Parts: sequence; structure tokens; C-alpha cells
Amino acid sequence: MKRFLLLILAFPILAMGPLTRAERTNFRETSTYRDVMEFLWALRKQSPRIHIKYLATSTEGRKIPLVIVSKEGIETSQEARETGKEVVYIEANIHAGEVEGKEASLMMMREFVQGKHDDLLENQVVLFCPIFNPDGNEKFGKNRSEDKGPELAGVRYNGEGLDLNRDFIKQETPEVRGLIKALRKWDPILFVDMHTTDGSYHRHVVTWAPQFAPWTDKEIMKFSWDRMFPQINKNMNKLGYTPIPHGGFLDRRDPSKGWRFWAVLARYGVDYVGLRNRFAILDENYARVDFRSRVYGAFAFLKSILRFTNTNAKEIRAIENRADLRAMRKFAGSDFPIDFENKKLFEFTLKSYKFRIKKIPKEELSKYPSWLGGILVEKTDEKATYKLPYFAPIKPKKSIKLPQGYIILPCAKKLVKILVRNGIVVERFLEPTELEVEEFKIDGIKALPLPFQGHHLNKIKGHYQKVKKLVPKGAFFVSLNQPLSRLAAVMLEPESPDGFAVWGLFDSVLVHEWSNRPWMIPVYRTKTNPLAKLILVR
Repeated sequence: MKRFLLLILAFPILAMGPLTRAERTNFRETSTYRDVMEFLWALRKQSPRIHIKYLATSTEGRKIPLVIVSKEGIETSQEARETGKEVVYIEANIHAGEVEGKEASLMMMREFVQGKHDDLLENQVVLFCPIFNPDGNEKFGKNRSEDKGPELAGVRYNGEGLDLNRDFIKQETPEVRGLIKALRKWDPILFVDMHTTDGSYHRHVVTWAPQFAPWTDKEIMKFSWDRMFPQINKNMNKLGYTPIPHGGFLDRRDPSKGWRFWAVLARYGVDYVGLRNRFAILDENYARVDFRSRVYGAFAFLKSILRFTNTNAKEIRAIENRADLRAMRKFAGSDFPIDFENKKLFEFTLKSYKFRIKKIPKEELSKYPSWLGGILVEKTDEKATYKLPYFAPIKPKKSIKLPQGYIILPCAKKLVKILVRNGIVVERFLEPTELEVEEFKIDGIKALPLPFQGHHLNKIKGHYQKVKKLVPKGAFFVSLNQPLSRLAAVMLEPESPDGFAVWGLFDSVLVHEWSNRPWMIPVYRTKTNPLAKLILVR
């Protein structure tokens, strides 16, 4: 009799495929790295639709899975191109304590194996990386105090103690380097990055944002706001969800002043992808909602996104191709913003609460961070709905004119490896060449006193002056007449808010030895393509 009961209990699991650890524990726990890999290989045994490859090996030696899902059982990027189908890339667990994306992506793969969403694979191949930060995932503890479950989860940082979602300019981690290689190889039309957020109190399960870097192609941004997110929201509404744009109160003391998004720099994965002239979506699921609801909300969001991309794949690719052409033909010589202010984008309805303000007693001020301004804003249980303007710091305050290209001196040749890794075209001078260039004269350098992600971030001020220089043999040339010109300019401009100079990658030559005087930026600008003997760097 006991054996019969066990067979009855086991049958639903065998029929539906493997269960995630979250499902098996009634959403009390989240999957370990071993759980994820066993789940994936169980799916692979069930269906030829799934193939498991690897993005990279983490610092602590764990292989990072890249799962290819298609009707045809596609195994390589070349096979994907031969079908004429576009590729969508979905990533979870870049911050390994933010776990519902991991569980939702596993569930989505299982449903594809079961043939439940064949219509979503008609025009696309889907890549999943459910556990991008396996080292952080395995550091289980009570690391997420704001989350309503699970009790134990991993940590934000990777095996080197670095935030992977701050590494897309300096590219120091094996995880990000592996991802960039995969992006170049597969060239997905959409990059989805899944997170958890706490921040300002509200009553929505899912929040989102597009690629927001202010240098992003305008047609890509317009399509995101006008077509992509409205349709994804409609898809979500049909599934019982009302997602909102990601952000927080502009003024926590007065919610009516607006809602603001702030993460617009190239160091973030979503913004980095935007600078590659590709679409990206940031998924931020709300931490103060219970874990089960967050997982199902994230699951619904994935289905809604894939429904949109499957229907609009060819149009999305056509927009990206036009963005590539504009970057090649029109970006050089254009205005390049280096400072920004908030711009109102639209209004939306936020379901939230009423709040009360409480002054912190003088004797307790030392217990709280100074940015609180001596007050606490507390949520009440009374619900409230706000019609809010949505802001982002993308309106240019100060801009400079871009050159036709950049000359990188041999002393900075290590940086050329980063450029080439990204697919940016770099050429090398085969002989000394005299050229008129623009040299950046440093007026001031200010570095943050505490290290951030292993670097003392710099703020550099200066101005360009025209000079004649003998460019040495072995120097490098980066033309802005190429598809990745936006990314190249963000990396190389000394006053770029998130370039190599900010991250200290020019520091070896920034200041004279035995001196506190600024020395040089090892990059010149040129307004014409140099008539010199050049060879492509590979």
C-alpha cells in the first residue's frame, strides 16, 4: 500500500518534469547551484529542445550554464542564424541574493520542454542563464532582510567580492567577460536582466526599465517606450499583473513630486547592451511581496516579454540594424553629453500607501545615515494611489563635440584588449606619423577617498587643445565610423561619466612620478581619419 501511495505522489512530478527547489519546499527555499544544474540536466534528458553550454568558469571554479531552447534543438549560433530566427537572452542571479528570476527562468524552460508555449518559439531561439553568479549564490545566509522570503539566500557579490552589475566597463570578472563573448557570438535582439528591489514602498509585484544610458540610439529608446513596454504591460494585465517603471520617490517626504530612475551609466549590464545598439530590459521584482508571488510575477513577465519578441522579432532587428548604420555614419562629430539633469518622460499610476514623517531625536542621529536628513518616513497601512511624473537623469546639461576617432598611445595598450573584446574595431600604426590632434589637458583630478569595486573612482576636468604630435609606431586608432562607436566614445572620452578615466584605467600615466602635477591622458582625438599605414588589431 505504501509503495502504491508513493507511486501516486511521484506521478505528477514525473508527468510535469522536475520541480524547482522553491516549488518542492512550498517557496520556503531557493535553489542551490547543484539544484539548478540537476534541474537543467533533467530537462535535457527529457527533450532535445534544450542544450546546455557554458558562459564561463567562475572565480571559485563553477561552470556558468547557458541553456539554448528552440523547437529545432539548436546547439550553436550558426545553426540559429541558418533558421532565420532571432535570439533573446535572459539572465538571472547576477546579484545572487535576488533569487526569483532564477526560479522563474527554470520554470519557463520546463514549460518549453513540455510544449506548452510552442507559439513563443516560432520566430525566436531563447538563451537562458539562470545562475549568472554561482559563487554568490552558494554563500547562503540571512542576507536579504527586506525580502519576504526565502529565509536564506546568497549574496550580491561574486567570488572576488565584486558586483557583476558594475563591471561592464572595466570587465575584470570572468563572468562578465564570458557574457560579452556570448553577446558577440549570438547577437541577441533583446537582453533581459532579472533582479529584486526594495526601495520605496508600493503595491506592485514587477517593475521594469529599458536601456537608459543617455547615449543610446533614439529610435531604440522610442520603440521601447511607445511599443515594447505598453504591449508587455498589456500582456501582463491579461495575466493579472500591473507592472510599473522601476524607480523610487523623487522626494520621500512628498510622494506626489514624482518617481525617479537613476541607473543610467554604462557600468550596468542593461545600459551597456543599449550602447551596443540592442534592446535591453531590467526586471526588478519587488522584495516586500512574498517569495511565491515574486516568482510567479517574474514568470509572467518572462512570458509577456517573449510573446512580444516572438511577434515583433523582425521589426526589432530592423531597428537595431538602422541603429548600427546611424552609429557608423552620424555619431562621429555629434554632441556627446557629459553631464545630465532629470527629464520628465511621462506620467503613470502608482499603487502605494500614505506615509508619516517622524523626526529622529538628536541623541539618536548617529545611528542613522546622514542622507536621511534627520527624518524617517514611515509607511502606514492606509492605501493610496498617486498619479506621478516619471523622471530620469538623461537631459544633457553639458556636451562636447565628438571627433572622427581616437588615437591610443602604446603605454595604454592594455585597454585595447578591452576594446577588442567588445568587438570595437581597433587599428595599429605601422610607422611613426605626424598628425594634428586634440590633446586633453587636465585641469583637475579628484578621486573618491574610499575604493569602489576595487577602484578609487576619478572625476577629471580639463580641456582640449590642438597640437601637432608625432604619433609613435605601435599606437592605436579607433574610428567612430563603426557600429560600436557609442560604446567606444563612452569608454575613451576623459570626461565621460563612466569611462576608462573614471575607473582609473589611465592612472598609470595620469600623474608624474614623484609629483602631484597631472601629466597626461594617453588618448588623443583626431577630426580626420589618419592617412597612415594601419593594421587591424585582433
